[in-house]
Amino acid sequence: MNKSELVKRVAEKLDDIPNKIAVKAVDAVFQSIQEGLEEDGIVKIGQWGTYTLDDFQ
Repeated sequence: MNKSELVKRVAEKLDDIPNKIAVKAVDAVFQSIQEGLEEDGIVKIGQWGTYTLDDFQ
C-alpha cells in the first residue's frame, strides 16, 4: 500500500470525507510519529509495535 491508497482508505472509513481532508489526516499522523521520535526517541502504538530512531536510519 502506498500513501495514495492509504489516503483513499482513510477517506472511505471516515464516511467518504474529501481526499484533501484525508491527506491532512494521514500527514498529521506521520508528522506526529516523526515528532515523537525526535522528542522521545521512541513511539509505541499499541498492537502496531514500538518504533525507535534506529528503525528509520
